[in-house]
Amino acid sequence: MAQLRDLFLRHPNTTIIWAHAGLGRVVRPMKDQLGIIERALSTSNLSHLYIDLSWDETAKYIVSSPDTIAATADLINRHPDRFLFGTDEVAPSDQEGYLKVYCLSQPLFAWLTPSASEQVRKGNYLRLFDEARRRVRAWEQANIKERLSAKAIGG
Repeated sequence: MAQLRDLFLRHPNTTIIWAHAGLGRVVRPMKDQLGIIERALSTSNLSHLYIDLSWDETAKYIVSSPDTIAATADLINRHPDRFLFGTDEVAPSDQEGYLKVYCLSQPLFAWLTPSASEQVRKGNYLRLFDEARRRVRAWEQANIKERLSAKAIGG
């Protein structure tokens, strides 16, 4: 975890979305997973770090017991602007498949405040990705103008 924290700290101007709430190759939560996330979100110089709740494996662990639902909801309700929800379904054949993770996550959504639920399900995505689009367009404009100017003077 120290190496991951150091990586996050080295890129303070980059929006980082930590996929699957840190689950992945291990496919099960580490000891004190929520505590690790809590400490990261409470670290002032990691304000650019966000937590992604997509993937059915992530949802499975979150809703595995009333205690895990309550603990996860408490964390999200304390940091509602730092979590994003997604399906992470690859080429579902129908709407039911597409909504699988959303349906699995319903017990968690029921424990969130209405405002936190809205932010996690939609608001944070819109805020982060709209800003990312704006920044990409600004970068393109700056670099396109620079390249066109260089070509105009023979560079």
